[in-house]
This record gives sequence, structure tokens and C-alpha cells, in this order.
Amino acid sequence: MMRKFKLHKIILTSVYFLLSTVVSFGQDVQVKASINKNQIEIGDALELKLSATFNPTQTKVQFPIVSDTFNHFEVIEKAKIDTQSNREKNTITQTILISNYDSGQWKIPSYAFEILPMQGSAPYILNSDSLFINVNTIAVDTSKPFMPIMAIRAAKMPMKTIVIYVAGILIIVAILGFLIWYFIKTLREKNNQSKAKIPEIKLLPHDKAIQNLMQLESQNLWQNGQEKTYHTLLTDTIRTYLEEQFNMDVFEKTSSELMQQIKKQKALSNSRQALRTIFETADLVKFAKNKPTEEEHLQSMELAKETIIESYKKYFNSIKTNEQLKVNHE
Repeated sequence: MMRKFKLHKIILTSVYFLLSTVVSFGQDVQVKASINKNQIEIGDALELKLSATFNPTQTKVQFPIVSDTFNHFEVIEKAKIDTQSNREKNTITQTILISNYDSGQWKIPSYAFEILPMQGSAPYILNSDSLFINVNTIAVDTSKPFMPIMAIRAAKMPMKTIVIYVAGILIIVAILGFLIWYFIKTLREKNNQSKAKIPEIKLLPHDKAIQNLMQLESQNLWQNGQEKTYHTLLTDTIRTYLEEQFNMDVFEKTSSELMQQIKKQKALSNSRQALRTIFETADLVKFAKNKPTEEEHLQSMELAKETIIESYKKYFNSIKTNEQLKVNHE
């Protein structure tokens, strides 16, 4: 009797699996829930497929929402709803991957499909039948002794991973070597350039002054209405020459104060009047906004050149004379 009952139960479950569940409402709409197997081992995946077939010109179907967990089942993945359509019949299908981690027989509940007639009739619900799943535990051979728990073992590194690590290290070493080589090379080139650099030629005060006057002359400042700039640069050149050649304190001095210092220099004795003319002309331009004639502009430049050349010659000759007297005295 007991064996007949179990056989009846197995046949009933198989019928559920093979035929699935089909519920229809007249000839218009059919809804269906099916599974790909009626028994699984704990943790195995199971496909639950929901589908509806209907005439798209007469009705619309709202698919049920399957929760993430239900009656010991857990949803692993939900596929998008797939639609196969033609003029007179549409079939909408959704496949849901589920699993169960508790042994026993479990029920997949029926799902409600909302049917919306296009002709203005009231919406109604079609339910799929529920399904039963047997969840089995993993078979264990109790006739054999239990094996001891293995100790934790270090996993061997795959050869591919070792090759990648070695290649990465070699690349890093190569990059570092290149950077060190490039840094040393650049440093050496800079040192060689600094060693090979031609030393700057330092001009004597009179040579530098004449060079500055010629450069000023080439700028054509007074010819372009820049008389003040022209005479300022000209007198600054003379002041710089006097400071470097004779160690005179010339800047921060007025023209009259500067002339007092010039009187004390023997090498400038023949150039006093020329210097007075240059400074007076410059003062008239800078402070009285006087506009000299072309001859006065040219005269200031020529007097400046003559003063520098003449004073240097006298200064140089005086040094030679002093050195000769010193030698004769010795």
C-alpha cells in the first residue's frame, strides 16, 4: 500500500513537470508557468519560465513581478521579457533562474497575469498553477570512513603569472636604467657646455662707453621726437664712464655738483667745458622742456666721444709716467 502511494506521488509530480501548467480563459488568452526539471540538488540552478499567448488586437497582458526570494527559493537572474509577435498572436516569455538551499519538496506559487481587453471590457486576472520541486541533499557514502580535514596549502603560482611578473620587473628595471642614463647624460652635457663656454669679454670703461654711444646714435631717438630720452641716456653713459674710470661718485649728484668733482681730475682738465656744455644742454631738455637744434644734438654726441677718448689718453699717459718715474727712482 505504501509503495503504491509513493508511486502515485512520483507519477503526479512527473505529470506536473511534463505538462507544466496551462490556464486558459476561453480562446483569447493562455498563460503558462513551466520548469526545466522537477528535482534538483541543493544549490543547483533551475529555470522558471513564464509565458502568455494572446491576440494583440484584442487584449494586452501585464506580466507578474517575481520577488527576489519566495518560499525558500532565491532568484539568481531575471532575463528580459522576450516577445514573439505576428498579426493574430503574440507570445511573451520571461525566463527566471532560481535556486534553493533547503532540502525537501517546495512549492512555486501561482502567478497572476493581468489581462486588459482592448474592447473596453473590465480587466481580469489569469493565474498559473503552482509547481512542486524536490530539493535533494548530496548523497554521502557512509560506508567509507570520513577523511580528515586537509590543512591549508599554498596555491602554486601558474607559469603564465610568473612570466607576467618577471616581464613586468624587467620592464620597470629597463625604464629606471634608461632614466638614470638619461639623467647622467644630460648632467654631463651641461657640465661640458659650461666648461666650453667662451668667457665673457669685459670691456674697459672707455671702450664700453664708446660702444654705448654708438648704439645710442644708431637708435635715432632725437630724430623721432625723443629728445629727453636721447640726452638722458647720453649723460648716463658719461656718468657711468666717470664712475668706472675715475672712481667718482657721480649718480645722485646734480650737474653743478658733478662739475665740482670733475675739476679735481687732471685727466679731465681739457674736457671740462665740453662736459659742462653736455650737461647744461641735457638739463634744459629734461627740466625746461627745451628742444635743441640738430646741431646741438650732434654736438653733444661728438663732445661726449671726444671727452671719453681724450680723458682716457691722458689717464693712460699719466699712469705710464708714474710707473716710469717709479722705475727711475728705484
